Amino acid sequence: MQPLRSVLHAFAERPGVTGVVVVSDEGLVVESALPDGRDAEAIAAIASTAIRGLSALGNAAGLGPMTHLAADTDAGALVLQRLPSGATLLVIVAPDADLGTLLFDVRRHAPALVALT
Repeated sequence: MQPLRSVLHAFAERPGVTGVVVVSDEGLVVESALPDGRDAEAIAAIASTAIRGLSALGNAAGLGPMTHLAADTDAGALVLQRLPSGATLLVIVAPDADLGTLLFDVRRHAPALVALT
């Protein structure tokens, strides 16, 4: 198994994580670990548009581009973490997950993903 795929599957197997996608700046899927029925290409395209919009918002507010974001939804959460390579890690989280620990681990491991993307 490829190294990036191995890392994504390890994230996807964490309790409370329901899927993981690495998205290029162009909105393409670099790699994904999603359950059947989830469209990685659609998720990547929409995530890329959201990332550009959030980065533009941060710049307009004088705060700089987005580096990470956790967004709650009615059925869970989305965690976006920009990687130094320019790609973005998107983690789809179940509503009962330990989001604090997951956010800590995502930030801690993001630099290591650079060599794999």
